[in-house]
Amino acid sequence: MCVGLAYAKLLEEGSDMAEDVMLREALDAIRAGQRARARDLLTRLLRADQTNPTYWLWLSSVVDSAKERAYCLQTVLRYDPENAAARQGLILSGLLPAGETITPQPPIARKWALQFEEEPPAGLRGLWARPAVRVTVLVLVGLLVAGLILGAIFLPGMRPERIASRPTRTPGEAPTYTPTPTYLGATQAVTSTPVPTDSGPKPLWMLLEATYTPTPLYVNTPHAISESYRVALRYYQRQDWENALRYFQQVEPATADILYYIAEVYRQQGDTQEAIRAYNLVVDQFPDFASAYLGRARARLALNPLAEAGDDLDLALEYDPYLGDAYLERATYRISQGDLEGAGDDLAQAEQLLPASPMLHLLQARLALTAGDLENAFTAARRANELDITLLPAYLTLGQAALASGELDAAEQALATYVIHVEDNPEAWHALGRARYLLGQDLEAALLAYNHAIELNDENPGAYFERGLVYVDLGEGQKAVNDLEAARRLGERSFELNLALGRALIVAERFEEGYLVLDSSLELAETSEQQARLFYWRAQVLEILGRAREALADWEALLALDEAVFPLDWTSLANRRIATLTIPTNTPTFTPSPTRTRTPTATATYTPTPSRTPTATRTPTSTRTSTPTKTSTATRTPTPTATRTPTLTRTVTQTYTLTPTP
Repeated sequence: MCVGLAYAKLLEEGSDMAEDVMLREALDAIRAGQRARARDLLTRLLRADQTNPTYWLWLSSVVDSAKERAYCLQTVLRYDPENAAARQGLILSGLLPAGETITPQPPIARKWALQFEEEPPAGLRGLWARPAVRVTVLVLVGLLVAGLILGAIFLPGMRPERIASRPTRTPGEAPTYTPTPTYLGATQAVTSTPVPTDSGPKPLWMLLEATYTPTPLYVNTPHAISESYRVALRYYQRQDWENALRYFQQVEPATADILYYIAEVYRQQGDTQEAIRAYNLVVDQFPDFASAYLGRARARLALNPLAEAGDDLDLALEYDPYLGDAYLERATYRISQGDLEGAGDDLAQAEQLLPASPMLHLLQARLALTAGDLENAFTAARRANELDITLLPAYLTLGQAALASGELDAAEQALATYVIHVEDNPEAWHALGRARYLLGQDLEAALLAYNHAIELNDENPGAYFERGLVYVDLGEGQKAVNDLEAARRLGERSFELNLALGRALIVAERFEEGYLVLDSSLELAETSEQQARLFYWRAQVLEILGRAREALADWEALLALDEAVFPLDWTSLANRRIATLTIPTNTPTFTPSPTRTRTPTATATYTPTPSRTPTATRTPTSTRTSTPTKTSTATRTPTPTATRTPTLTRTVTQTYTLTPTP
């Protein structure tokens, strides 16, 4: 039975003996020089009680780096400000000033037992490690230096200053060195710094002021007799999967953790099928090894996002209730299944174990966004991004939360960063297009984002609908009609779609069709604001068609509505048109207003609603002149819809000046 399960059972029995026994084992391991075992035991104790200063103090004696040691000692003072040992340690480290009553003491000399040997040096380092080679090189260098000195003295015209230039000293303040901050709760350790190149997007790690300190691995069983194990772990933390696999396969015997890490390497390399076979081998031989069930669930979901992974995640937490990553993974799975309450419970458990994990805050943001809690979604997503600016999914969630909250600048910035590094996500491109369109600063950039979204997923009605709106605003009427018709074919049914299609037909100078579509939208209008927009656009196209009496009725209907539901300049326009249309001697001359109406909002949803599709048959006979004023005589015979039974044939003679809406 694993240590985590045994410890959990002792806690359930209400005994405090478990901590005492494990602490004694940790102290015995420290005295025996088994630092890895002591570190593992103390880490498990801290998972149960993160505020115990004694555990943090002893952990400071077995961590590998000065930064980790300083973090442990600072945590001790946080929970026990009067702890003299921790204060003394920070003073000796130079992180605290020495007080008047504290005299620095020299460090205690200890003989630490080495648990493994480093890899034998290779190449030039291996050659330099040979004493004979070092002696030979030093002799040759000495002879060379002596020759140069003698030559400078005896050869005419030679002076030492002509041989080498004297180094210059640039005045200024001496450089300062800031300790690298310790990063806690990372799901993927960052241990190496890649070399930047001139091609491709700027890597996110280049935005860091300092690289993150890797978090100790959860599965880290001591293998004191095997140097291959330690070498393999170092390669694993550097994400050098090939060498990690090679050294893990050399460790004998093949214990549960070795087989687990081999499976993890396959998963990280993208060989999901081989990873699943390796996880199966672990759970067959060691059925209570919790991390193997977590790894197998991740591999199955990577192979098929709709795979059934709940059983594996449940088993992982049954065998180790302190496996924080399993709570995070199960919360992700439950959100995808629509179990928001269960996901919330898992995140509450994970917060107790991994309070500083960026993945915790990322999932809290996703859960809040799914539940419609926009304020908390935006706050949590921003916190996840602050904790780890290299976590790409945080940029997508932050952009979506900001867009839903109306924080358009933040949304555009986060989404633009995300698509630079992940170019094949249609959801991200769609959200970026909406953010840019609502900002209204660069419609061409919004159009580019929508193009990418539709290229990656041509079955998204929302992307077609919103790109159609962009085309309307750009004056591309026929392109707008094509996109809006595509949205309708894919199932989009709404007042907004009908209104946009009517406007697009007007911009394309298909006025009769535009009127019919707008007229059919009246029964879909549910709010006064929607009715106002319908009257505004239908009145304009009715004037173009010469139907002054009906246009006058729409302008009057617009003014009858509450002025708060439409723009102020519509009132003055409506009054001017009413004054013109009520003069019987004048033939109406009208220029459609280029007013641009934003339709998609940050919280826009698309609700399918049945719509009427009228059919019209036109038989125009027109006479055109080269002057801007044109006179047309047209006989239009509209085919009636299901609700209109009379057949009407009318001859209209009118004069109008047309400026298409941009």
